Amino acid sequence: MSTVMPPAPDSFQVRVTAAVKGHYQTSMRRSLQSVALYEADRCLKNRYSQLRPFQKKYALFATAVDLLSTLDFLNEYHRQEIMFRTNASKEPLAPDLAWRRMKLITREINQTILPKAKALLEDDANKEKSHDEICEILLQNMFEENSEKNSKPYPSMWEFNHNNVFSVYRIYFRGVTLDPNIFPARLLRMVPVPLKKPDTFRMAHDASSLALANLTINASGRNNFDVSEDDRRAMLKEVKDHTELLKSFEGIVPDEEIAKRKRALYAALPPVPPPYIAGAVGPVITGKRQRKKAKVAGAAKPLIPSIPAMSIPPVVATPEVAKPEATTVPETTKPTAMDEEADWENVDAVVKEEEQAKVTVAV
Repeated sequence: MSTVMPPAPDSFQVRVTAAVKGHYQTSMRRSLQSVALYEADRCLKNRYSQLRPFQKKYALFATAVDLLSTLDFLNEYHRQEIMFRTNASKEPLAPDLAWRRMKLITREINQTILPKAKALLEDDANKEKSHDEICEILLQNMFEENSEKNSKPYPSMWEFNHNNVFSVYRIYFRGVTLDPNIFPARLLRMVPVPLKKPDTFRMAHDASSLALANLTINASGRNNFDVSEDDRRAMLKEVKDHTELLKSFEGIVPDEEIAKRKRALYAALPPVPPPYIAGAVGPVITGKRQRKKAKVAGAAKPLIPSIPAMSIPPVVATPEVAKPEATTVPETTKPTAMDEEADWENVDAVVKEEEQAKVTVAV
């Protein structure tokens, strides 16, 4: 016997998932941002009276971020992308701008959707149609007005690309009024708000959900060869930290975006420090072209200062002295060992006399 599963309870997550058919594309970014801001405003209606004007804006932004975290079909990067100010800048949405966009949602619906919905519902042929069928007719009529193509159905993503408040109408309205059976607004947590208005009216995400738009480093130091050693170490550490943080986004952020961010980080690396040469005076030449020029200039210059010419007398060849013919010495005339010892004693005596004479002269 098959059991019938009870329908899922009506909630923010159920209606948003049904509106986008359970998947996310970048073209849905502004539509889901409008939905999150609209629901955050509903959740905070009873708390606004306790907050100052700037605190309301911070609370609205933080609550919208919390609501996006409950949508299972979004990953971490998608949640951050939805709250970008623009998709091109990838800068986080400021709380004051989030407040202004929230205020425009109801006005846009009243001006661009409700009059067309009222005209459709006045036709007897449409009175029995469901809300989703009315939405399909509205989108087709709006597409034909903008494109002048009466026979072509509207593209699947046209709802999100050309009217970022239509998803709010699809989720929260029935006909020309709010859905009387809408799910109750539920505040996920009491979001903290600053007691004093900060100087820069911008609210960043937690460190765990740091947006890729914040991963930017000033690359001006790469061409600055006067960077101190401490600044160079600080720049290297900053690039290393950002590179490690990028690794946590692998598999979540598209590979092209990761590669683009890495190139920006590599461009921000500090210059290579010049080599240290002991005893070197003046700047050290490190460039290949500069070394070549220095080598050529060094070859052209003498290594030592020039010495004035000196007059050197000509060399006079001395006449060769005739060598005596070798003769054999008789055995009787050769010195004996005793004679050689006596000769050495005579030499020692002569040397002693000469040394004695030098001492006498010195005295």
